[in-house]
Amino acid sequence: MNWQPFRGSAPGNMTIFSASFPDVSDQWPMKDETAREINALNRALKADPALRPTLIEYEEGGQAVLVPQNRYSEQAFRNRPALLAWRARLVPTALALFVVQNPLEERLPEGTKMDSDSRQWFIHANDAIGVRSRAKVLAALVEKYIHNESENNWVSLASGAAIPVLEALRNAKLDGQQVYLTLVDKDPVALSWAETMAAQEGLVVGEQLTLLRRNLLHTLVRNDDLLLELGEHQAELVDALGIFEYFNDTDAVTFLQRALRLVKPGGAVVVSNMLTSSPQIDFVLRGIGWEDIHPRSLQQLQDIHLAAGVPVENVTVVVPKDGVYAVMEVKV
Repeated sequence: MNWQPFRGSAPGNMTIFSASFPDVSDQWPMKDETAREINALNRALKADPALRPTLIEYEEGGQAVLVPQNRYSEQAFRNRPALLAWRARLVPTALALFVVQNPLEERLPEGTKMDSDSRQWFIHANDAIGVRSRAKVLAALVEKYIHNESENNWVSLASGAAIPVLEALRNAKLDGQQVYLTLVDKDPVALSWAETMAAQEGLVVGEQLTLLRRNLLHTLVRNDDLLLELGEHQAELVDALGIFEYFNDTDAVTFLQRALRLVKPGGAVVVSNMLTSSPQIDFVLRGIGWEDIHPRSLQQLQDIHLAAGVPVENVTVVVPKDGVYAVMEVKV
């Protein structure tokens, strides 16, 4: 794995690397112009912490309507109909991430046609790049754990549409290894999308693919029902790229402890969390209005894994060059 030295500030005893990956934004036009535009909005929002994030209200027929709470949000959504529809109808679901992961699609999952100004942002926004780069970190780790000659079990917690998982499997240099994939999510629409895309990769429900509609807060944090259902020490790899930052610190500790119990000795749990130092964090949280997450510092992430009983020598952190997410590889 082509990790590079991490140049930022981190706990002295943390094993941490940087990484850079090719991205669709590298060759797509308007990169610098889009970055300047979003950075200007981010600076304006950062300068006024009192500005509130965008709200969603619902009309009588149930239609979601976007209500910007500051002029910078209003500016962001003006003349970007696909971005507006994406925020109103898809955020914070897994299908919102589908758009960021696949910005060249002609339509959003709910049918809205993609316009060129919205596409520029889905391609060039630093957080969009970060969503794609954390998936590439996961892909880089897969071959390390999916190497048994017979069968390998991979559990994806809060899998969403499982795009990072399926991309990782597609690009892994597997040598005939069988991978049995369990996707766990509370969203039936996301699981349905995952089933369709997995079938295109030759993974069929009832054979190599299991879909479980479960709420992780209820079945793995408040209770350990999912642990009992899946069995302890059965998986080579457990990933939770998209859910960790939605838990408060106490729940994150419990989640990590129980996720680790799913893993065989020699395996790993891979989680990610938005960093408090993410370069366009004010734009994302208060401009776009992606709420309910807990951005964390590297020190806070270390505090959580230590509270979960995981020593520093069992954890490797990778922060891609975009600086949006920290990806933690927690070894068992």
